[in-house]
Amino acid sequence: MAWEYSPAQENFAQMSRRWDECNRANHDHVLLDSRFVGASLRWLGGESVLLGVDTSADRRGVVLVKKSGAGQWETFQPSQAPLGLVIVDKTTDTREALHEILSSLPSALQLGILQQDPNYSSFASLSDDPQVELLEYIRTPSLSLQDTYDVYWASRSGNLRHNVSRQLKRLKEKGRELELVVRRSSAEMESAIQEYGRLEAAGWKGQEGTAVAADNSQGRFYREILEAFSATQQGIVYQLVLDGKVIASDLCLAHGDMLVVLKTAYDESIPQISPALLMRQKIICQLYEEKRVRNVEFYGRVLDWHLKWTDQARTMFHVNCFRNRLVAGIRGAVKRLV
Repeated sequence: MAWEYSPAQENFAQMSRRWDECNRANHDHVLLDSRFVGASLRWLGGESVLLGVDTSADRRGVVLVKKSGAGQWETFQPSQAPLGLVIVDKTTDTREALHEILSSLPSALQLGILQQDPNYSSFASLSDDPQVELLEYIRTPSLSLQDTYDVYWASRSGNLRHNVSRQLKRLKEKGRELELVVRRSSAEMESAIQEYGRLEAAGWKGQEGTAVAADNSQGRFYREILEAFSATQQGIVYQLVLDGKVIASDLCLAHGDMLVVLKTAYDESIPQISPALLMRQKIICQLYEEKRVRNVEFYGRVLDWHLKWTDQARTMFHVNCFRNRLVAGIRGAVKRLV
């Protein structure tokens, strides 16, 4: 049994159906949908990436990999993709699959499977193996929408509830109009990305040159996926609008009962209110009212602002697989010396 590799940018489109079949047959995650993966290859530096396909007739498996050093390979991992772009059939022996992927790569001594979510990864159940190394990556936050909004809101800190109430009261007293606008159609996504880019460009990301813009690769990536997913009612842009002006925005993808928050931007110049705070409260309240989404994934390192909204987090991980015990031993010795 072996995996076959070819240039990903040239061949992914014709293999996208197989990729989606693998995804649906396993964890069916929206971030592993071929529309997301294909856009990542087009806009986020996928020139040297290889597409690997399991050639076994009775199994499904696909992976995107790139060389990371002499004898070293790892899954393609642009910063905008929260999950490692690999799918292995959940009925497969994952230890065996790892070694097959590695041994099929040219001159490979080590393979890194990056950014795995234990809730949606076939590698979460890996058994002990002297040639496999599991490494903790980050704690990532999520929010399960249980009970009712009133019960949820009462469970949050008094400081958060007071802060939100105080800001809303101040705006009302000044006669200012605040509303949450939801963009869901493909035709709205171009302008939604422009508004989002305006918010980022005005803040610290604009100063550092890392802001999303309609005419840069990030902007084109997010526009493509949001237009593609909104065509199937899965792309959503939330906008908090104050007196007709967008002051905060979330770019999101939805699938089943899951909502993934991809990026958040807000106006950093507005005094006495926190646009991101007020937007998050309105979004969560609306999700409870709609009763479609039951789980919100933030995918990123747990930050202080996450803890205002949720107490739930889990540890994502990386997997390193070594060609043989000698390579694993050398790796272990180097780590001990460091």
